[in-house]
Amino acid sequence: MGRKLVGNPLLCSSYCLVAGLFVTAWSVPEARAFSLLGPYEAWMVPQTGFAQPGDIGGPMNLGQEYRWNVPVLAYAFDQSFLDYFGSNGVAAVESAIGILNSLPPVSESSPTNFPLEATSINFHAEAEGLFDLKSQALTLLLEQFGLASPTRFTYCVHNFSIVNGEPQATVVQRNYDPYAWSPSSNVNDVAYSYTLVYSPGNPPTNVDAVEYPIDPTQSSFPAVADGALKAGSFYSGLTRDDAAGLRYLLHTNNMNFESLLPGVHGAGTNAGSYVDSALRGGVNKIVLVRPDYDTLTGQFFVSYTNQFVDTYIANAAIHQQQLERVITQPDILFSSADLSGGTRPTPRFVRTGTTNWLSSSGPGGAGPGVIRPKVQIALQRADFSLWTADSLADTTVIIQDLQDYRWGSFDISTNPPVTYPVGSTPPATNQLTVRLELDFGNLASPAIFTWQLPVALGRQATLQTSTKLNNWVPVLAFSNPGQPLIWHHTASQPQRYFRVVSQ
Repeated sequence: MGRKLVGNPLLCSSYCLVAGLFVTAWSVPEARAFSLLGPYEAWMVPQTGFAQPGDIGGPMNLGQEYRWNVPVLAYAFDQSFLDYFGSNGVAAVESAIGILNSLPPVSESSPTNFPLEATSINFHAEAEGLFDLKSQALTLLLEQFGLASPTRFTYCVHNFSIVNGEPQATVVQRNYDPYAWSPSSNVNDVAYSYTLVYSPGNPPTNVDAVEYPIDPTQSSFPAVADGALKAGSFYSGLTRDDAAGLRYLLHTNNMNFESLLPGVHGAGTNAGSYVDSALRGGVNKIVLVRPDYDTLTGQFFVSYTNQFVDTYIANAAIHQQQLERVITQPDILFSSADLSGGTRPTPRFVRTGTTNWLSSSGPGGAGPGVIRPKVQIALQRADFSLWTADSLADTTVIIQDLQDYRWGSFDISTNPPVTYPVGSTPPATNQLTVRLELDFGNLASPAIFTWQLPVALGRQATLQTSTKLNNWVPVLAFSNPGQPLIWHHTASQPQRYFRVVSQ
């Protein structure tokens, strides 16, 4: 549906608000909640706010969750990650992993031991437009543990139709209290309601339930699983609702019918015979380990073997069996990549989706189910990108989007942030690189031109265009950020000139 806009309908050009479609909770609601991630169900379509750019799955109902059913996962960093982020980047991601590894078994922990707020701001990093690598990794790992955004999925449009020319929508909740096992309208003690937002048109074709805090004066406390990371912000740990979600998923009393992962087999006295599909509880705790990894072959130098006791129920009785898993490849692999590819805006990351997750009722069926490897998380390299296009009305150039962000590592201290890529030796201090990508609409790939100018780091330069060489029009004035500017331009004018002018 594109960007969700909420506000005065007279001011919204992309969406129209329908008066009267509000839900207000007057009683005191439950204060804890989490959402569960899994493969899309049939009703989760883009027209009702699902499967949007960057999504990998939809919110599951209680009892239909997906989770890992092995207690140890192996992770690694490929060569692209090491080349770009270096040892500082490895340390940042492992700080996120350390937060998860330090959690006690969920049966021995209470979410009330965790804070409502885990977000802090480093103003130096905010001014530089830096996104915290550790915090982003933590959000992505929670997602790959089976948690979805609780705030976004507090209210969901289940179906949408036009009846007698009027839009009709059924709204459901996919945010759950971990103790009452009932839908909740809260995220970390903040109560939410929603308004239905329709696309323009008569009749409208799209609709979404957009959440908003019932008390506009109350501070919100997003969960780490919400992924509400901004430049300069970072997570010091998990919030209470993140811990509540993990507690639900991994608790030994949460019984689901599950199959074992491929490669898991009997060990010890069960070496020749073991039970695969059965009713099982959660594994209680997951530990991530990093065996030595060969970046050339994509294999561990030495196979990592994990033996564990599996508890299951059969014939109304509790049974245990010794199992073994030999891991030769990473369950979770971190990499870096150039994800621009003309996409606007360029994603900060891409990762493996939920299509590989296995439902207990078979492919395409509803959960519960099991998360399966291999998970790959690819982080975008630093990107300073501008998208422009020729105006259809005149000879001017329209700025469609400007994106400028970099990865960093920082905390609450006054220490300067670590910035990535590591080991870069600009010409960044005395040279500006601009890569112009011209898309004429009839070419398989854009024409690319590269300029390199002697513009010192932080000094000004201006992008200009012209249809006549005696009349140059400024498009964008900017400071050399120490990284290349990628300028994507969609051309419709028969003749246009481009240049960069240093100040």
